[in-house]
Amino acid sequence: MRLRYLRRGSQGLGILFGILGVTGIGMTHVIFPGLHCYACPLSVTICPVGLLQNLVIAGAAPLYLFGVLGVYGMVLGRGWCGWFCPFGTVNDLFAWRKVRFPRVFSPLKFLVLLGTVIAAWRLADTWFCKLCPAASLTASLPYFGLGLAELNTPFLLHMGTLAGSLLGMVVVARFWCRYLCPMGAILAFFNRASFFGLRLSQEKCTRCGLCKAACPMGIEPHREGNSTNCIKCGECVIACPHAALTLGFSSPGARGYATLRLPWPGARSDRVPPSK
Repeated sequence: MRLRYLRRGSQGLGILFGILGVTGIGMTHVIFPGLHCYACPLSVTICPVGLLQNLVIAGAAPLYLFGVLGVYGMVLGRGWCGWFCPFGTVNDLFAWRKVRFPRVFSPLKFLVLLGTVIAAWRLADTWFCKLCPAASLTASLPYFGLGLAELNTPFLLHMGTLAGSLLGMVVVARFWCRYLCPMGAILAFFNRASFFGLRLSQEKCTRCGLCKAACPMGIEPHREGNSTNCIKCGECVIACPHAALTLGFSSPGARGYATLRLPWPGARSDRVPPSK
């Protein structure tokens, strides 16, 4: 439970730093390590996805963006999704059902990332921002409440994507994070190489399945920990009655890191012993 309270506190800091502007730093300086809208009235940091689109449109080399995202990725990987991202926190608030992960839809977030870049290049516009549900929640609604936005087609489009995303979150826990988030797709490339991650003590693991039942991403942490779909939230660590899973900092690829799902039925893992 202490780990869960620590994560809630970290998520609160993500909201304060990303949306409520407590840093006081101009938004042309700090790239935020999660998904939020820099059009939010109180925002002082840059949305990485919005910046990426603008750089593609301008034809500028995104060296600063890639460098910062590389640092973020190597430190926590998708741990930012589980511990700091404000829209990830919204996903948690609606995560009432932890259904099994439909693997066939997993690549969608990478296709969304690719489509975002292609649309910015070909159409010279930030089309993802026009559809982003995080922007709907933190920019469109506040501006509408302040009387600065009209009840027009772009606003209704934002409300539609927000409603669809919230409905998806109710049906499938962390729906946006699982299938559609382009920022999650970027961080996923670093997930197995980051310093922060899950570790598995194979001699303690009984394959009881409690970690799987607790995982908001619907994966099997004892087999898939630190995979591209793992947000390193620690719910599996809390649920494990045998303390087989731990979460913390270590050298990437260190012995004891949780393995990925076995590639074919009947294959044997060299780290997770078969049940007896």
